[in-house]
Amino acid sequence: MDVTPQRRLRGWSFAIVAAASAVAAASVSSPVNSVTPSGCTSIQDQPPIYSGIQYGAAIQGLLDNFLTNGGTAGCVDCHTHPASSASGHLDLTDGVSWAHLINVRSYDDLSLIYVVPNHPEQSLLFQKINCDTPGVGARMPYMFSPGTLGPDQQALIYDWIAEGAPVGITDGVFRNGFDIRGFNQ
Repeated sequence: MDVTPQRRLRGWSFAIVAAASAVAAASVSSPVNSVTPSGCTSIQDQPPIYSGIQYGAAIQGLLDNFLTNGGTAGCVDCHTHPASSASGHLDLTDGVSWAHLINVRSYDDLSLIYVVPNHPEQSLLFQKINCDTPGVGARMPYMFSPGTLGPDQQALIYDWIAEGAPVGITDGVFRNGFDIRGFNQ
């Protein structure tokens, strides 16, 4: 195989371009607005649900329609497919939402993960629905009053995540009696 200096040089230029592209991509997607959550709603008075939370009915149900007053409005109104055009590049439609949440880094801040199973306090999804100032961006649902998702709905999402965020039904794993029930106020 004849490798001339000119060929080696082309290989190096490709490597330099690839390295420069990687640095540029890393700088574009680095954390931009990560903050400590504040203005969070207390869910401490909500009784914990230790088992029987079904993702499709309970969690996807809230994503489809979170209003309890007979109206209809859901996260899927803005977070729909294709993900590239969805708000925050997050598609929460039925059939794909679970895979787009579990251990998936936020499009807006790669240091944040939407749902960290067993750790609602580390999960951006919980921060976004529970706090006026979440880790990045605004409280959800956007353009609704802060109390749109009630403490019971927020606690349901908290408990689902605390139980491991399964795609099926939570199985009631004992949480060792300690449950902070949200963020410190």
